[in-house]
Amino acid sequence: MAGIAEVEIDKETGVVEMVDYAAVVDCGTVVNPSLARVQTEGGIAQGIGMALFEDIVYSPKGKNYSNSFMQYKIPSRLDVGNIRVEFESSYEPTGPFGAKSIGEIVINTPSPAIANAIQNAVGVTIRELPMTAEKVYKGMREKAENR
Repeated sequence: MAGIAEVEIDKETGVVEMVDYAAVVDCGTVVNPSLARVQTEGGIAQGIGMALFEDIVYSPKGKNYSNSFMQYKIPSRLDVGNIRVEFESSYEPTGPFGAKSIGEIVINTPSPAIANAIQNAVGVTIRELPMTAEKVYKGMREKAENR
């Protein structure tokens, strides 16, 4: 699978907004294109959530401050931007009807694609998830101070 992310970044706050995500998936012979598409889109949305929003915060004594959906942000449809999915067919001789698994791979590509989009947009490399506005803003400030 390959994924490409397009983001907009507010340089005043570091807020990252997903604009577009394009993916191409090789899942062997696509037996049910509609089901494969929605499964891929759902996994990409989960990956975007993991990459940008889903942060678990603990107190110094280990109390979980993210123990409800009021504190633990999961993305809605409005948060993930446009998601486009295409399939590259191949034949997998060990799979049923030539198919391959699709469920696990789709969550892996949003994080590196978004990290690269952020780096391309503002020159900040973030290697820790989630890539929050605070991390982006801090990276932009450090970069500006080092000039």
